[in-house]
Amino acid sequence: MQKWSIEEAREHYNIYGWGAGYFDINKEGHVVAQPKLGSEHTIDLKHLVDDIQAKGYSLPVLLRFSDILKSSITNLATVFQNAIDEYHYNGQYHGVFPIKVNQQRQVVEEIVKFGRPYNIGLEAGSKPELHAILAIMDNPEALLICNGYKDAPFIRLALMSQKLGKKVFIVVEKLDELEMIYQVAKEVGVRPNIGLRIKLVSAGSGRWASSAGEYSKFGLNPMELVDALKIATDYGILDCIQLIHFHLGSQITNIRRIKNSLKEAGRFYSEIMRHGCNIKYIDVGGGLGVDYDGSKSTYHSSTNYTVQEYANDVVYHLLEICKRDNLPHPNIISESGRAMTAYHSLLVVNVLDVTSFPEWTNHVEIQESDPDVVREIFDVLESTSNKNLIESWHDATHLKEDAQNQFLMGILSLEHRALVERIYWGVSRKVEKLSTRLKFLPDEMKTLKNRLADKYFCNFSVFQSVPDSWAIDHVFPVMPIHRLNEEPDREATLEDLTCDSDGRIDTFIGSHRGTEKSLRVHSIEPGDSYQLGIFLIGAYQEILGDLHNLFGDTNTVHVSLNEDGSLNYEQIIEGEDVTDVLDYVQFKGDELAGRVAGFLIASVEKGTLTQKEADDYLALYKEGLNGYTYLVKPPRDEAK
Repeated sequence: MQKWSIEEAREHYNIYGWGAGYFDINKEGHVVAQPKLGSEHTIDLKHLVDDIQAKGYSLPVLLRFSDILKSSITNLATVFQNAIDEYHYNGQYHGVFPIKVNQQRQVVEEIVKFGRPYNIGLEAGSKPELHAILAIMDNPEALLICNGYKDAPFIRLALMSQKLGKKVFIVVEKLDELEMIYQVAKEVGVRPNIGLRIKLVSAGSGRWASSAGEYSKFGLNPMELVDALKIATDYGILDCIQLIHFHLGSQITNIRRIKNSLKEAGRFYSEIMRHGCNIKYIDVGGGLGVDYDGSKSTYHSSTNYTVQEYANDVVYHLLEICKRDNLPHPNIISESGRAMTAYHSLLVVNVLDVTSFPEWTNHVEIQESDPDVVREIFDVLESTSNKNLIESWHDATHLKEDAQNQFLMGILSLEHRALVERIYWGVSRKVEKLSTRLKFLPDEMKTLKNRLADKYFCNFSVFQSVPDSWAIDHVFPVMPIHRLNEEPDREATLEDLTCDSDGRIDTFIGSHRGTEKSLRVHSIEPGDSYQLGIFLIGAYQEILGDLHNLFGDTNTVHVSLNEDGSLNYEQIIEGEDVTDVLDYVQFKGDELAGRVAGFLIASVEKGTLTQKEADDYLALYKEGLNGYTYLVKPPRDEAK
């Protein structure tokens, strides 16, 4: 057999497919990040994580690569400029980051910083978000887009910000907002910058297709749009309508849907201009997808187009309507938050423990005195071959059920029932191994590999760090970050720390198109440190994460490369401690410690504890309040 190679590891985990050039595997078998595309310098993830732990920070740890964020922003601005140049388009491109995608201050600040050369703006969909973007955006040339439902205080704050010189656009989601904008603008004394959000009949594709189209939650249908233009005319603010906006949904998988929507949006642009508006911007919204699984397909976690193709289509289709109707070329806005942030973050977790179904070994002897069901299923194990594979599987399954029934009736002892199950899993493993040679498998045998998969218990919470994996079965790239020069010899699902049976990842990128229900991993011996990376989680995951079982934010490290290839730790943000997460649910750390101290005093007075035991207990309790919510001394580390 050919020896396992790095190239086979690359192919199996499809790192070239989903990595977009940012990730690879080096000769040591470690995953490396290449934050600066085209640079010879890389970051060895295993060495980086070891260094972070040496500094006193425990896993799990969220790694953010600032250079990848910068590169993603630059790439987005560049592809649109390429398209504008190619088609001789007269309008400009304005990228806008919707902070709902990742509201972490450090991320938003870096987007403002890296986006300054391209005047990347920000979008808010709520009053808290508006407060954030108004304070953090210091580039007067960047656009600030206000989406979502609004009340008078929201609108007043946005309009007052125009007096500060900020380019704020208020997008009308429903008709009564236009009335409010007019009234508040009159009070404030400004001419508002107004956008109209239009419900297109065309919708995107993928999981979020239903969030767009004529039945979507936000926007004006054609009838409401006509009413809005009349209201604006009556109020004398028709000239203030300078932007039209539409949304196709998130993570659009099929480029054809984007093309259809752009044609429809172009017609609305033409008609609104005919009514006397002076539209200067068309906001094509979000939807630009990320190829999470690297299949370049219309699968939910992929896209069948490139970022450059997306930009080309946006520019081309808007240009066509402008040529046809002799209209000026509007400036183009896209709110491509996922494409900006997805690649720059990954979570590294350590495996705490492994559970497996039994492996059959010949050291167990079957006695003549053992019950019939034990001897019969052992005979099935011994006789299983290519010739009787399916028959053996059916026999073993039937005998396992017999053993269960006999156990319930008190005929079979616990020891013998356990022996039957051990033999049954031996048959299962033998059948699964032999079945790989068959061209066609019965349906009940197709799931054998998944049923036999080990459970790798990992130090993280799915609900906190990758909630979309749980909520919508979104597939993220997952792979070991080391030992990739060794052939993985086990199949596993990943179980998290929560006490929820849904707290697992059991859908993974397949080596070909489609997905697998288990991940190829390496065997782990007691004392081994084994680390896995969950990649491309920079969009939505951090902000959607919840406190299931009160597991909080993980330790976070911002890393960049210096020009000489040396590592620069830009920020290290400690994860939440127990007191932090308890505070979210109105448990105050000091109050809890005080109550425990009261219980201890009573115990000392009763004589059930010595004073030293009470002091030690209180010290331990307080230490725990200030500790990481994740496990910091896993059993496998203690075994060293």
